[in-house]
Amino acid sequence: MPRKNSFVLILGNKNYSSWSMRAWLLLRFVEAPFEEKLVELYTARSRGEVKALGGQTGLVPVLRDGDTTIWDTLAIAEYLYEEYPSVWPSSRVLRARGRSLSGEVHSSLQFMREAMPVNTRGRERVANVTVDVERDLNRVREIWETCIAEYGGPWLLGDFSAADIMFAPVATRFQTYGVAVAGRAQNFYGRILEHPLVVEWLEDGKVEDSRIEQFELPTSR
Repeated sequence: MPRKNSFVLILGNKNYSSWSMRAWLLLRFVEAPFEEKLVELYTARSRGEVKALGGQTGLVPVLRDGDTTIWDTLAIAEYLYEEYPSVWPSSRVLRARGRSLSGEVHSSLQFMREAMPVNTRGRERVANVTVDVERDLNRVREIWETCIAEYGGPWLLGDFSAADIMFAPVATRFQTYGVAVAGRAQNFYGRILEHPLVVEWLEDGKVEDSRIEQFELPTSR
């Protein structure tokens, strides 16, 4: 039965906002009706604008459903799951694995995040890949490799789900900074970047006029 009202998604610049990308992909994946409200990030007004729209932390993304406001991406995923079960696999075991992987993305990979800021239209950018950054990259490769091997693909848990969406911005980082991927991990990496919804998001990012200099790493040292 169609929803009586649309969601409102408050999001940041599509070229730079990884968590906005995840929330947007979730909504598009489950075909939920929603309106976008974009807030330019990293300005003096950004957090105030998000708070005025209902995001209590001042961070994006924020999902509004009538009088209900959700301001964390994992919370958004769980809220959507109650109405759109395809967010997670039907198997309880696979849901647990997917939530574990998503929680890991949410709470770790900090060295990769700091060294390789999201810039989806950037190519051949040069990051300072320390031992800690390489450890994060190896962990991502390990997850992709082992999930495809264990569950047989084509996606991390078999069918497409929120777990794949959580890694979509990570894949864009790999593309921006030319991170090498091989084996089954390469299969997933290529497939997620070619997903029609990911392609649509990346195309939207390409045509944005905004430029956040701190995320524009050089193409050479």
